[in-house]
Amino acid sequence: MALTWTKGAEGRYRYSGSVGSGLTSDPLFVGAAVCSVAILPAGGASGRLEYTMDDIDAVNGATATWIAWPHGAVTANTADVIQGPVTAIRAVSVSGIINWRALR
Repeated sequence: MALTWTKGAEGRYRYSGSVGSGLTSDPLFVGAAVCSVAILPAGGASGRLEYTMDDIDAVNGATATWIAWPHGAVTANTADVIQGPVTAIRAVSVSGIINWRALR
């Protein structure tokens, strides 16, 4: 089940969620927008973001190829900007609980 964006009072769309230890979040569809993303691991946790350029049917059918973001698994708060269009992003907990955010 895909995650959903919330429109803020300033007109931008944002997402904020958590992923349990060893789990992967559902996809968050991004589209053509430039998107700021961040991982905020809880104490001692490790996680990464992944993105896909495959089509929506591949994401929904669990056949999409996911690519880890350039930072790999991080243990400290880390942010980046996705410059080009991607279909969806997701968060992966390597260990511990990770929080993640996206803004477009």
